[in-house]
Amino acid sequence: MKANIILILIALSVNLQAQIHWVKYTNNPVFTKGPAFYDVVAVGQPTVLLENDTLKMWYAAVGGDFKSRIGYAYSTDGINWTKHSDMVINTGYQGEWDSKWLDTPEIIKVDSGYLLYYYGDSIGYNTDLTHSEAVTHSAIGVAYSKDGINWIKYANNPVFYRGNYGDWDGTWIESPAILENALTGKLMMWYNGIDTVTWKIQIGLATSDDGINWIRNTENPVLSNGPIGTYDDVWLGTPAVIYKTDHYEMWYASAGSRDFNPNTFVFDTLRICFATSDDGINWTKYENNPLFNTGTLPYDALIDEGGPWAPDVIFDTGSDIYKMWFETKSGFLFATAPDTYKNSNNKKPGLITNDINIYPNPITDYFVIDFTNFPKSTWDISLYNIRGQAILRSKDISVSKYFIKTKELPNGEFLLNLKNKNEEIFTKKLIK
Repeated sequence: MKANIILILIALSVNLQAQIHWVKYTNNPVFTKGPAFYDVVAVGQPTVLLENDTLKMWYAAVGGDFKSRIGYAYSTDGINWTKHSDMVINTGYQGEWDSKWLDTPEIIKVDSGYLLYYYGDSIGYNTDLTHSEAVTHSAIGVAYSKDGINWIKYANNPVFYRGNYGDWDGTWIESPAILENALTGKLMMWYNGIDTVTWKIQIGLATSDDGINWIRNTENPVLSNGPIGTYDDVWLGTPAVIYKTDHYEMWYASAGSRDFNPNTFVFDTLRICFATSDDGINWTKYENNPLFNTGTLPYDALIDEGGPWAPDVIFDTGSDIYKMWFETKSGFLFATAPDTYKNSNNKKPGLITNDINIYPNPITDYFVIDFTNFPKSTWDISLYNIRGQAILRSKDISVSKYFIKTKELPNGEFLLNLKNKNEEIFTKKLIK
């Protein structure tokens, strides 16, 4: 949503199948503004978390006073949402860094509750600012909550600032997408950056050991605009990232220069695109991008204009379905896709997965990985929960049968990842 405001500030304001085979819900939108004062003007930038059987959403809510705060809603099907009675994170006090605008929330589940990272500024809906005034206000902060409703902002916010003048992110930063790296334990944050000279939007990466102190990746931006005339040559941002088995998957919104309408000062067409990475740094754009765009059927100008923008995606392991919510002028639209994408990066021939026997499954107080029928090798073993967090890691395992105790694990779904020295990879879903 903030991107639309930026558009105003700087006076810019087909049906392709591809996770690739997205289908828009026929009765969109599933979430709209109002009627409460705190989100009566607009809603945007959803971030969704699946907990047990409940979908929980935090979103940017623009109120009748033209300030944006963070709202909350929940759903059991992703279509019918119940809003909380009031916003859950308010703007800061007069003079504070986030006194006018909160936006682009990103929810993170931690053992003791939740972390929410968000964009904040003290300029708000001010279209009279000069360029130099606007670029001095842009940062990302964090808040903590035990229940997802009552939040405490970090006392030393903001925790992440825009880059230096002349940098690719020297004008503006927003839209964090954050995951824990299961191997290193570090947090990885992909975010929008806006260039000082061209005002193009690209995606960069920063990492942190504590969620407070962030270090930019030296290879930034990690996902860059395409050549002039392509679908993402101007804007490429608002990333949504998940870790799936052995690779990262990213959905992002894009706009091309050819789509800019000089009469209305807006882009007539926006798009949702897809990219993959083995390390979160080196990304490969899907060759058949975009996945879908403003005009993808079913289409209604009153519903689809101003989007698709700011996607958020979850993978529902219970149904093996991807679910996406994204922003348009009318509110949030919903789409689904089957699990059709297969990662081919770093996969080498020779691993016959049927030769590795894992039992019992569903697991009980233990399970066994039986390598007896597989040629002798040394394995690294990782067990992840459905949030992609590593629960167990064992390295250099060379026995024929390996026993893993799981008595202390909660009931649920897990993902087992095996990797040998030849980088042959085997993954399997386990249920307890």
